[in-house]
Amino acid sequence: MRRWLKRIGLAAGILLLLVIIAGTGGFFWLRTSLPQTEGTAPLPGLAADVSVIRDEFGVPTIRAASEADAYRALGYVHAQDRLWQMEQMRRLGAGRLSELTGSATLEYDRLMRTLGLYRLAERGVEQASPALREALDAYAEGVNTWLDTHKGALPPEFVLLRHRPEPWRPADSLVWGKLMAMQLTGNWHAELKRAQLSPYFTPRQIEQLWRTDPEAQHVPAAMAPLPSGLAARVLAALPPALTPRRASNIWALDGSRTTSGKPLLANDPHLGLTNPALWYLARIEVPGLTLAGATVPGVPMHLIGHNEKVAWGFTTTHGDTSDIFIEKIDPADAGRYQSPDGSVAFESREEIIKLRGGEEVTVTIRASRHGPIVSDTHGGSRQALAAYGKPEEFALALSATLLDPDDRTAEALFRMNRAESAVDFRTALRDFHAPQQNIAFADIEGSIGMVTAGKVPVRRFGDGFLPAPGWTGEYDWASFLPYEELPQHFNPPSGRVMNANNDVTGPDYPHYLGRSFDTPHRARRIAEQLDGKDNADMRAMTALQYDALDLAAPELLTVILPMLPDGPARQLLSGWDGQMLRDRPEPLLYHGWLRHLPKRLLADEFAPTGQEVPWLANHQLAGMLRGEGGWCDDISTADRQESCTDIARAALDDAITELSADYGAEMMAWRWGDAHRARFSGMVLGRIPLLGPLFDVVVETDGSNTTVNRGTSRLDNDDAPYRHVHGAGLRVVFDLSSLDDSLFIQAPGQSANPFSPHYDDLAGDWSVGRYLRVTAPQGQAMRELRLTPAP
Repeated sequence: MRRWLKRIGLAAGILLLLVIIAGTGGFFWLRTSLPQTEGTAPLPGLAADVSVIRDEFGVPTIRAASEADAYRALGYVHAQDRLWQMEQMRRLGAGRLSELTGSATLEYDRLMRTLGLYRLAERGVEQASPALREALDAYAEGVNTWLDTHKGALPPEFVLLRHRPEPWRPADSLVWGKLMAMQLTGNWHAELKRAQLSPYFTPRQIEQLWRTDPEAQHVPAAMAPLPSGLAARVLAALPPALTPRRASNIWALDGSRTTSGKPLLANDPHLGLTNPALWYLARIEVPGLTLAGATVPGVPMHLIGHNEKVAWGFTTTHGDTSDIFIEKIDPADAGRYQSPDGSVAFESREEIIKLRGGEEVTVTIRASRHGPIVSDTHGGSRQALAAYGKPEEFALALSATLLDPDDRTAEALFRMNRAESAVDFRTALRDFHAPQQNIAFADIEGSIGMVTAGKVPVRRFGDGFLPAPGWTGEYDWASFLPYEELPQHFNPPSGRVMNANNDVTGPDYPHYLGRSFDTPHRARRIAEQLDGKDNADMRAMTALQYDALDLAAPELLTVILPMLPDGPARQLLSGWDGQMLRDRPEPLLYHGWLRHLPKRLLADEFAPTGQEVPWLANHQLAGMLRGEGGWCDDISTADRQESCTDIARAALDDAITELSADYGAEMMAWRWGDAHRARFSGMVLGRIPLLGPLFDVVVETDGSNTTVNRGTSRLDNDDAPYRHVHGAGLRVVFDLSSLDDSLFIQAPGQSANPFSPHYDDLAGDWSVGRYLRVTAPQGQAMRELRLTPAP
């Protein structure tokens, strides 16, 4: 027996040693996926040598003799640091994720094929100007050279999925713009959600649930008949990465308001926090052109940056540039639908979606005169509608400016990068079509401006709040607003332009842009801080980007605190000014209350709908707790009628019970930062069982959904309700008196490779408000790779 135990122990020891050896070998093999950053490397197609100099944070400066050579090098560098991100992006846009992940992403691929985003990207390549086409081709050559010449392992995601990427194509670069337009065009998504609720709530109640402006009062007309559940099936096919999450801050001050006498421009776009981040900092220097700022891996342009003459940035407008149309199927022929001119045949084509493992799925894609039939994305409209007893009676079509086959947005971005002045930049924006954006800019001569650029539909009737009947023609799009009639400001007398996703139209603006603008609290806070300064400097701009005062919190507390009896919670919140600081207990208690208030208010009404209780803005909660809409009574308790005071107290009790269990019974010892943490997690590495969390980057943050320092949480997420999931992954401040002194920060790092020191080295700085410069290389920490022409 003792001999057998000895043999078992020896075998176990040998097995452990083999695991250690294999693990060590695997570790060193995976490290060969890191980029070469010094020495020389061949890059076919170059006209002359190109220098790639990386600073201590991995930010490259590319010095080349021509723009084409610079873009070859940029493609090479993007592939070195972010290849998996680029692969994931182009496969999502082309509807080809299932080739890697199997049936789990089949519905996503079906939706992407239905929308035809990649077909539109291919058309964009065909229509590109010679200069843009040269940049796209050169960039693709750079990516493919790295793929062809890299001798070590590919990034870890490729190893895990046992996948070798195909060559990069110019259309792979342009499809990114379509994906961003999808994410930043949210009204069609909201229309479907409102359609789901229409059988259960009155039009006035639905309007109250979506009212973003506390002063607005829009009551929609009744919607056309729609089978219950059809909207839900379309929404189920929408990839989480494209679920609308839209916000940003931007402002610019002219020289009369700054210490330098030249403009300052600050921008922080807000998106979901992921690893890797969307943004990649880079600098390009070629004769006659220098570009510095934020690029997107996969795209040969600077999206936010400066060119030594003009600086620019973006916020999303929340304009309503998409509509869902309900098409009525011809009862005599399921291949046709009704229109104002009679029965019309659907446009139709078939595509094959390949699944990992070899299986193929053939899908039929249809389009009406309004656009692609998105209700086909869940098993075909016949099957989807048959489940609700109405086979072949209706279909849902999407009209959206982002689906315009003649979209020239990429051309606009290319010209924006090369603008010689603010006037020149403003002219380039004429070709910016989708998504609609507020684009602010400033030049070294002292001009500032902002244009709400993008195509805006003019509807014959209605405002696109709910799906509209497509067979009458009554709700069709008649035209688009002329560029000259879009909201725009150029060198305004106030000396500033600004936007925080708030309404860009004034009371006298004659056109309809939408009514889903963000609440005005961030905009009010920015305006308060800017209007009090006529000697602004860079420090004031960065401080404002990290401002954590929530103007919405005191407004809600004014309504609900009087409903409470005296006690520790009321005492704590009564003396609080709304600062969402990580070291304070009040933000955690406040958000716990916000988390449970909608449940107490709406769970009974939403139970029959099958939908989750929605997130509500503070002014919506305040209105309901004042008694508007009769939401306070719990309709599931027929024997009694609850008051709004009952609801407020019960929600606070729920919050205290939950928070005490998670953070201890001593309320004053709670810290917002213990719960409010940004977690940067990857799609593949972050989902590895047991090991996934090791690849996550986690930092504490200040802020809330309505602070300038945006720190949005998903309070309806029971697993991590206070996690910081959406915010300013990039912050920039441009100094037009000395553009090399402009400041940048993005998180978590430049590299997506967990073996790289630049995988997470910017996250801590990003969390506390430290910035870096993207300037001409200097100092000892630089590493230079020389790319050389090759036959």
